[in-house]
Amino acid sequence: MNLTDALLPADLLRFANFVWLLVLLRALRWAPWRALLANPKIQHVFLGSSFVLFLMWIFEVGVRPALGFHFLGVTVYTLMFGWSLSAIGVSIITVGVTLMSGDWSALAANALLLGILPVSTSYGVYYLVHRYLPRHLFIYIFLCAFFNAMLAAGAAVLALVLLLVVTETYTFARISHEYLPFVPLYLFPEGMLNGMLTTILIVLQPDWLKTYDDEVYLRH
Repeated sequence: MNLTDALLPADLLRFANFVWLLVLLRALRWAPWRALLANPKIQHVFLGSSFVLFLMWIFEVGVRPALGFHFLGVTVYTLMFGWSLSAIGVSIITVGVTLMSGDWSALAANALLLGILPVSTSYGVYYLVHRYLPRHLFIYIFLCAFFNAMLAAGAAVLALVLLLVVTETYTFARISHEYLPFVPLYLFPEGMLNGMLTTILIVLQPDWLKTYDDEVYLRH
């Protein structure tokens, strides 16, 4: 799923830099820096989770450049830290992945596609569920974690396919033949991974989930 320098037009890559900068400025402004700096435990959890996510992102299976799969894991990451810290975290992780690949021109495009978009999708789904549906443990695990992760990964795949087709990097016929048939096999494990990790955190470390409260969800 990682884009390379040669796949997209230079003008589009430069525009991605501008969009990424705007998103980062908003995330830096909204991030709960006081709470983070005042709590060394949360700092360690954030750094540790980011490192685990980095390890997940560097392993990718695919048939052609950009037409691959790797676990995102950003939904449980977003449930743990909220939108702003997650957006900052995935941006830093993308920089780490780019250090290994060397595709610096595609850095912003990858950060937006594989980080900011699924993080924003994950937080948006959580916000809608939290606002309009009952505060129930099953709803939180199934909708905010399992289904949410599938939707976030699906959004990243859809955006990738549209981008590659519009820029004529690959034809839709080739993508539909070589890539799309494997998407369902990717989305379900992504949902299972995030759902299981969220469930484990609820049982063992509920205070690591910023979006979860025992008193609210267990009461129902």
